[in-house]
Amino acid sequence: MNSFAKKGAALAACALLVFGLSGCGGSSSSASKDTLRVGVTNFADSLEPTANYFGWQVMRYGVGEALVHFDDKMRPEPWIAESWLVAPDQMSWTFKIKNIKFSNGNPVTGEAVKKSIERTFAKAPRAQAMFPLDHITADGQTVTIYTKKPIATLPGMLGDPLFIIVDTSAEGKQDFDKQAPISTGPYVVKSFSKAKTELDANPNYYAAVPYKHAVVNTIDDPSTRAMALQKGEVDVAVNIAPGDLALFKDKSKFTTSEIDSIRDVLARLSVKEGKPLADPRVRA
Repeated sequence: MNSFAKKGAALAACALLVFGLSGCGGSSSSASKDTLRVGVTNFADSLEPTANYFGWQVMRYGVGEALVHFDDKMRPEPWIAESWLVAPDQMSWTFKIKNIKFSNGNPVTGEAVKKSIERTFAKAPRAQAMFPLDHITADGQTVTIYTKKPIATLPGMLGDPLFIIVDTSAEGKQDFDKQAPISTGPYVVKSFSKAKTELDANPNYYAAVPYKHAVVNTIDDPSTRAMALQKGEVDVAVNIAPGDLALFKDKSKFTTSEIDSIRDVLARLSVKEGKPLADPRVRA
């Protein structure tokens, strides 16, 4: 087992794993100490953040960022935006944007953020369902979002991966679907497939990136994923099955992180007479 795994590489039920922010620490003693290898349940059919819910993977694996993200109590806090204010009439929010760059070196300005959010609304009907946009204005490093009615939770909504900020001027030069959008995350995509995605550190990232390279391996079967971690084939495994957690109890070798799901699951059962579930033994 490599030294990274010994220091801590098992992550169970991880809600948001972003390279460099996973909390694992350590370094790999494998052939390449500057490469982080991750085993996941699935990646994405596309890297276009406005398609389906694929923005979650684009954000989770360090490629894209939004104006805000959330702390451990699910409160929005600055990310690409360094601060924000709501207007007295509650009909607009103004965000001040950090002086940072996209991965291609272009500056992230208020105008760039404006165009990115407008692109999201043009391509994803789900955006309008989240909040009713009226229009957006930009001035230097600020962007103001006007809504058709007061939206008290607008900053939090803009933390959804649907609203990853991308450089719209790169469209046509790069295929966002197959090569990933130009964004601000710590990693850029070197190669992409559902089976394996390779990433390199973003040379224009505004903070230190702990690994020069990262490899995301899709390992659908949870037992196979656990075995890969045991063998040292991956440094981090996401969503370890409950039945396999006992394999990683040795705290000198593994760090296991567990988190309660924020999802609610509702099951509707038909218990009408004559139906299979009418029998309490079947329901049990």
